[in-house]
Amino acid sequence: MKLGKGFLSVLIFYSLSSTVFSQDKDVIKLIPLDKPDGEFGQLGFKIAASWMVGTIEMRFPETLDGEEGMYFIDHNRADMQPLSKMNQFPDWQINKTTGEISYSYTTSNGIEFGGIVNATSDEVHIEFYVKNHTDKQVRKISPQFCLALDKSNDFNPLGVTTGVFVWAEGKCLSLDQTTPIAADKGTDPMLVIMRKGFSDVVAPGKVKIEKPGADIGWSWRSVNETSDEDIILRESRDKKHLVAVAWPGQTSYLVFNSLIPCIHAGPSIRFTIDPNRERHWYGTIYLLQNDKNELMKRYKNGQRYN
Repeated sequence: MKLGKGFLSVLIFYSLSSTVFSQDKDVIKLIPLDKPDGEFGQLGFKIAASWMVGTIEMRFPETLDGEEGMYFIDHNRADMQPLSKMNQFPDWQINKTTGEISYSYTTSNGIEFGGIVNATSDEVHIEFYVKNHTDKQVRKISPQFCLALDKSNDFNPLGVTTGVFVWAEGKCLSLDQTTPIAADKGTDPMLVIMRKGFSDVVAPGKVKIEKPGADIGWSWRSVNETSDEDIILRESRDKKHLVAVAWPGQTSYLVFNSLIPCIHAGPSIRFTIDPNRERHWYGTIYLLQNDKNELMKRYKNGQRYN
């Protein structure tokens, strides 16, 4: 049977449409969190992959700290009160064509912060920025991002360090092999892994981490081992996939909190921003098949200038 040009055009159109739909289905979905009603609440987004049960959530940021104090914190702590109140949370802008999401917010102190997020089939690319609209330096600026895993049945086992890895001593090291073990301290694991070469680090709220192996307070402890790289990962329950987060070149310590659970990879190096200048940080969240060599290849090849 001879097919006419019109029929072929329709056939090609549906073929291409089907291909595009298939690609869209596989792209990681980014879903802004609902805006909180009060002064405190999470400013972030959900991440959903086609194979994942539930979602993971990025607090973006959890805190924005500086020498003067907290420019933003998403929860109420008596010892970490913000410098100004957030009377209304910003709206997320959503590009319906690309799926990119973004927001911007300026505090009453003249500090603007915001982020731009886009996704592929297995990576989430993150840009966060701080702009200084004041006439003075803002010193020791450091954002903190929490990748919370509690809402995904793939990644939310509580109270254990098995399946969580960093790169240390030239190998991919499970946190259940770090010392001292949590049982030695009689607590659930709330671990800080120092980046090799760093000491006397200051965490949000001016919490000091003197050295590897040091107790920090609030049941936190720093393990004796140090990380070679700015990346931390957790395997899925079935060992088929992994989630990892990295802020290359911006990390002085990594964090795993087994009680949420969540993973952090900075950025934690503090910076000074001059008047009318800005600072940008670039990170990546990976949702891959459980191939740590492929993850490290992606991490090494995907580093971006901050």
